[in-house]
Amino acid sequence: MRPFDIVAWAEALGVGERELPWALASRVRLVEELHAELTKLRVGMAEAPDEAMLASISSASRALGAAGDRLTDALSDVRREH
Repeated sequence: MRPFDIVAWAEALGVGERELPWALASRVRLVEELHAELTKLRVGMAEAPDEAMLASISSASRALGAAGDRLTDALSDVRREH
């Protein structure tokens, strides 16, 4: 990760550069928890008659998974730099 990316991430999360790995890891855990909850919701509502709603929940789950992957990549990059 480029040094200015580290600064940008730190500023975006409102932490210092030394706290950045912790702050990103915290966000990764949060996204993982939200993804798990969304998956439970999707499974629990699998028989609901509203197909558009189910498609929206599935789409949200995929988007949240992709966001989690991006955060995990950023965390890996930051850890390599520190």
